[in-house]
Amino acid sequence: MKGILPVYCRTMGYVVLLLSVFVPLLMFMFGMINDSNLLFTKASIKLLIWFSLFMIFLAKVKDENEKISRIRVKAICYAIYLLGIYYIVMLVRGVYNGNLEEADNSIAIVYMAFNVICLEFGVQKSRVDRLFKK
Repeated sequence: MKGILPVYCRTMGYVVLLLSVFVPLLMFMFGMINDSNLLFTKASIKLLIWFSLFMIFLAKVKDENEKISRIRVKAICYAIYLLGIYYIVMLVRGVYNGNLEEADNSIAIVYMAFNVICLEFGVQKSRVDRLFKK
């Protein structure tokens, strides 16, 4: 699976991700989040996080080649394994706390976050391997 977005979308995705995490905290500190707009704010934060993670995952790497494509596919596989572990842990935690709704909360965002983490690890590992082979 090759990257379909330009290289600069990777950096832009990280910027949007940081903004979507810290801007709501600032909005809360300044009293801009209240009961009337809480649901809208929460939904828009999740949408921005989802959008930024897709930008990071689908952006091309500077030296995009077949090896990077294989790393991207491996990242998807590893993310599915990690998602399964996460889901089982959340189910057990939900049973322990008596609230099974905890397991289904934002599961897709967690999956994409695992995807991005696995992709970044694979790309960095590939760079280090290539450096030491030369």
